[in-house]
Amino acid sequence: MTHPWFLNCCNQIWVSTSFPDMPGHAFHIRGATKLLLQGIPLDVVTTQGRWKSQAFLDYWWQISSILPLFISSSADSTWLLSLDSVMDNFACCTNFCTVPSHS
Repeated sequence: MTHPWFLNCCNQIWVSTSFPDMPGHAFHIRGATKLLLQGIPLDVVTTQGRWKSQAFLDYWWQISSILPLFISSSADSTWLLSLDSVMDNFACCTNFCTVPSHS
């Protein structure tokens, strides 16, 4: 099975059921989000996903838009807020550009 073949099969199914065509990086984003929500350390997620550091944080900064797509309303909001703090600390410790304020 090749990557293009797999994506083509997925997209044929999604489009035939009125869902939009999805790019391959959608799987990458979902995988990183799932690992973070399971409490996997950030450096492990970035290494395993071969994330370019800035790209990884760009997705995290949009987490308020991304999370509702993947978690149920029964999630522990306190834990999610602490995860946000961990991401901010990760950005500071690795000397990324200034972390944007969360709204």
